[in-house]
Amino acid sequence: MAITFTWSVKDMHRVADTGAVYRVDWSCSGFDEDTSTSRSRSGSYEHTASVTADEVIRTEADDTEVVGEVTRVVPVTPDHTASGFTPYADLTEADVLAWCKADGVGAEIEAKVTANINNIIAAAVNSTGMPWAAE
Repeated sequence: MAITFTWSVKDMHRVADTGAVYRVDWSCSGFDEDTSTSRSRSGSYEHTASVTADEVIRTEADDTEVVGEVTRVVPVTPDHTASGFTPYADLTEADVLAWCKADGVGAEIEAKVTANINNIIAAAVNSTGMPWAAE
């Protein structure tokens, strides 16, 4: 079984004034050449950053406040003045897909597409019926 994967960018969301891309809609298709079985997945990549802030927690029992530092990953708009920023007009599909596949996401999505294809192939070798009804 040889599965070929095809990734594509379906749309990009950006700030018009700066060209900062903050969201990418993508698709990943897999095709098993041996069985001509295909499946695909789609999703979105969002530019994110870790933000640490103090958080106030109120307890209902005695209305006390607890302040603690909390780090969350949140969507953010890329800084178009930062070094390493690639202007919108200079982006390639390969550049953008590299963002989408980063941090193991590409391997995870390809594994899910592979599992879907394998399930379809496995189901195709199964059959239904009753042995006494074949006469």
